Amino acid sequence: MEKNKNKQSIAEGLISYILPQGMSDWFEIVNYYEEPNPDTSFLDTLYDKILHVHLDERLSPDAEKLGLKPNGFTETKLVKDYPLRNRKVLLHVRRRRYLDKNNRNVVLQNYKIAADGTKMSVEYGLFF
Repeated sequence: MEKNKNKQSIAEGLISYILPQGMSDWFEIVNYYEEPNPDTSFLDTLYDKILHVHLDERLSPDAEKLGLKPNGFTETKLVKDYPLRNRKVLLHVRRRRYLDKNNRNVVLQNYKIAADGTKMSVEYGLFF
């Protein structure tokens, strides 16, 4: 049991270096896969593959205190991130929805996932 716990913390530590700052605190990776890069535009031909990382927002510890109940996820938002090892990286991000006492949908947290006016992660957008 201790070995698995240690492996898990090592993996979480590595993920925090790969994902944009704070993402590993707020989101968990639920799936990832890579595929050949079919794009033919000049910049996209630099990458052989596309790495897709699917992230779901973690349950908020404040939700229960505020009387909110989890109610699924928002539509997936696609965010471009820094390339990794000759792979274009696309983050598929789903925010958690909650129901309030009156059964109205509420999105609790408000993180800045993409840079203003772009579909790029904040750090990647600032790089450009």
